[in-house]
Amino acid sequence: MSDFTLNLNTATPQAIAEIMEMDNKFIGTMNYLGLAYFWSHEYKHYLRDATISQRKRIHRKGLERNVSFLVPNQEAWDIIKEVIK
Repeated sequence: MSDFTLNLNTATPQAIAEIMEMDNKFIGTMNYLGLAYFWSHEYKHYLRDATISQRKRIHRKGLERNVSFLVPNQEAWDIIKEVIK
């Protein structure tokens, strides 16, 4: 597969909804695209403004370390701080 970019600013609302639905299914897997919210309210202000790349890295590190972002915990904060400097 070749490298490509997807400009979500040009996607229709229906396309965005379908992509978000798909990415919701990828939460908790290495297939996560970085669009859907995988975190609880505690982390909202830090992660909603994170880039797609940052979200993917945080999600992946959480998977690798078996850290949940659904319940506030220090390990999750540490991962967020590692990625968002």
